[in-house]
Amino acid sequence: MGPPVSGTPLSWQELQQVAPIARQGAVEQLLSLWKRQKDRSDLEPLWGDEIEYTLVSLDADSSRATLLLNQEDILRKEESQCSSAEEVEPWNEVKLQAEWARHMVEATPGEPYGGDVMDLLRVEGNMKRRRKLIGQFLSPDQHPVPLCVFPGLGEKGQFTLPESPDETSLEQICCPIPRYIMMTQNLLARRQRRVESYIPVFRDEQTKTPFHDNSVSFEYPAEHPPGNGKEGHVHLDGIGLGVGNCCIQVTFQAPNEIEARWLHDQMIALGPVMLALTAATPIYKGYLVDTEVRWGRTSECFDDRTPEELATTPPRYSWNRTYISQEKPANMESKYPLTPMNESVKQRLLDGGMDEPLAMHYATILSRDPIVLNRTDLENFDLNGTGIFDVYYSTVWQHVRLKIPLTDDGPGWRVEFRPMEVQLTDFDNAAFAIFMYLLSRAITDLHLNFYVPIDQLGDSMERAQKRNAALEERFWFRRTGWSSAEQCERPQRQRRGCVNCCSKSTAHASPSCALLTADEIINGEDPKDPSSFPGLVNIVRAYLQYNNTPMMEQKKIMPYLDVISKRASGELPTPAQWMRSFVTGHEEYQRDSYVNEKIRYDLIQEIVRMEDS
Repeated sequence: MGPPVSGTPLSWQELQQVAPIARQGAVEQLLSLWKRQKDRSDLEPLWGDEIEYTLVSLDADSSRATLLLNQEDILRKEESQCSSAEEVEPWNEVKLQAEWARHMVEATPGEPYGGDVMDLLRVEGNMKRRRKLIGQFLSPDQHPVPLCVFPGLGEKGQFTLPESPDETSLEQICCPIPRYIMMTQNLLARRQRRVESYIPVFRDEQTKTPFHDNSVSFEYPAEHPPGNGKEGHVHLDGIGLGVGNCCIQVTFQAPNEIEARWLHDQMIALGPVMLALTAATPIYKGYLVDTEVRWGRTSECFDDRTPEELATTPPRYSWNRTYISQEKPANMESKYPLTPMNESVKQRLLDGGMDEPLAMHYATILSRDPIVLNRTDLENFDLNGTGIFDVYYSTVWQHVRLKIPLTDDGPGWRVEFRPMEVQLTDFDNAAFAIFMYLLSRAITDLHLNFYVPIDQLGDSMERAQKRNAALEERFWFRRTGWSSAEQCERPQRQRRGCVNCCSKSTAHASPSCALLTADEIINGEDPKDPSSFPGLVNIVRAYLQYNNTPMMEQKKIMPYLDVISKRASGELPTPAQWMRSFVTGHEEYQRDSYVNEKIRYDLIQEIVRMEDS
């Protein structure tokens, strides 16, 4: 959720007063930082992942699963253990971090991964160690579960431990870190109304008609009364019902700024299909719903737009609206104006030496109001610091993020891929992380071009959120013109086995985007058609050959690539499909869309069993 804010963050009223000064400071810090880092080179292809876990307590006596509000205790114990432990091998190290909700813990590898196959084969083991480390600080009936959304989150009554005399509230769930508390309050103050996110309920044989969800989260004072709900929809009315969700994010270090910007743009087009393939959210507030991912719900619950901005400004948490590489093709921009856009911010970045695409990208982010700042950073402004810029940039959550180096001796230019849902097992999480890393290397080394027009991207992100999207939806994707003719025509690339994926007919075909199924994007179209798209998994396999990866090492990687391939073909279900099937096949399910306490308990118990098997 971004960097910590030292001291006491400013309230919304205070932020409004200092916003112009803060924005100017963020712009100047960005320019100073960019000038120092724009020529930086980091040739080692380091990368890493972040997994957020849901803390769950399973009571066998009552067959009840509840959220465990135990984040602070776990982090405190882990810090104590680390300070007294002897040094361990870097590959076995993990880091635990706070997240917005007290029932969440974020875990990462202690050191970045390298790029050779043996490093990739350690990823799954590192993920297992993260779960085991968290589990050391819990009782036997408590578990860190890679669960995107707890099925009972937001339901009326008590769904957390420890219990309180009153129903679960925002104050109980939110992590007691000043940044998170003030950010939440400022978002609500800016939007001037209750959170209203409506999810269509999954209509089963016995689902009530009309269906009304009138429960409220009790997060708001009397001046913001609850709405009337929406027939046929589950109602989310609190920030915690969107931000308290878990995901897996993967970050790649690029050789330099130019390559990072190219990789950033290609990752944008991959967002919808990877969101659909990782779908893991079929249940909200105890009901089966007719969507299967968290993305839109998080966006709506974390939305700070005023009523006047709803029609013109995208949410703070949303898909990308800007491509940033200077090599981007023509006619990729949206037909709609890019908002918000403070022209003076954009002009200052241009005057400071930035090119148009990069200046536009940063300007639309820095044109937003700040939602969390510390007065000390303003009063003791440091041009060569990064504090003000970093809190601005880190509080706009797009599905792909360019990460500028913040220090000379820290990580270099990076790209963070953010849309994927967390998977139910370490093996599956490792599979998607490894696949995305190998694909990022193929994109960078072979200069692959997956651009689609921004408006088509938005359409694809909407499609990706529908029920069973991995099998039933189509997504805009670049079918031809995706490979670089210059790269493909190099003799060594043809000699190393890339010819099947980067044939001349593909390289010289006129660029075109088409609606493809996830199976066609991942596994390829009809190979008899010389202009057909070969599939991302086949591109990765060809890249391993091009990279002279020994056959024995390729075989060890293949089980992870098979997960991606079989998800797209339908041979393996998505987590959402599996959970939906588990619920509808449970003996206590009444075909009324409701997932009762016993079903939830058995579902999470089975997920824990799968993790440990």
